[in-house]
Amino acid sequence: MTYKEFLEALEEIELDISSAAEALDLEVSEINSWKNEEEIPDTAVNWVKSEKVELAALKNTNEDDDFTEEEELELDGLDEDLALEKDKLD
Repeated sequence: MTYKEFLEALEEIELDISSAAEALDLEVSEINSWKNEEEIPDTAVNWVKSEKVELAALKNTNEDDDFTEEEELELDGLDEDLALEKDKLD
């Protein structure tokens, strides 16, 4: 992975160089020095790939599917209460 690809991957996972430096226990200047190298260190490649996987897993979870029947009934009741309040205002 090149430095440019690393920056693109960081952007994709919505992180900046400072966050990467902290996670990799490096100085920002050390990461910036990778510009002059053909490839970045394997530890950085592995880290950014694991962050991508973690982000994808988070985006694929649908917490709405985890509602219990009781929670759904509570939400339905709230919807009815809001509708009644709206009718009062009209």
